[in-house]
Amino acid sequence: MQTALLSLILAILLLAGILLILVLRKKPLRVYKPKGPYLLSQGEKRFFDALTQSIPDGLYICPKVRIADLIETHLLPTDPNYWKTIAPINQKHVDFILVNRSDFAPRAAIELDGGSHKDQARERRDIFVSSVFQSAGIPLLHVPVQGFYHYNTLREQITTAIR
Repeated sequence: MQTALLSLILAILLLAGILLILVLRKKPLRVYKPKGPYLLSQGEKRFFDALTQSIPDGLYICPKVRIADLIETHLLPTDPNYWKTIAPINQKHVDFILVNRSDFAPRAAIELDGGSHKDQARERRDIFVSSVFQSAGIPLLHVPVQGFYHYNTLREQITTAIR
């Protein structure tokens, strides 16, 4: 009888200890959170919808692609200039990339130019990005933000760029 009572008391103490540990355990600090509810802004979404109606057959649209996922440097990581060359493209993206459906090879990049593109720092960034794409041989289109996009005009711009 005493053994059973002792076992019961030990079991209760064990459960109380586990419960105490769970209650007192600090929750880890959450450092990351969603940036927002949507990947694209309203203006980017409106352009994306127009783009889906305008691209030639055989292409996909990829939004918000990091430049370093498309373009690399000829320098080796052991070269002292490697990180100086790669860092600026590691930290930038373009709004849209058009790729072949068959092999996902990039055909053209598209930057949607809103009001921020008139800022001096943004203009320097745009000049740099344009030079990177030109050097890599990937066409880069700059399309101004509009309330309405003409599908045929977009299609002509894209077709001309990917020739």
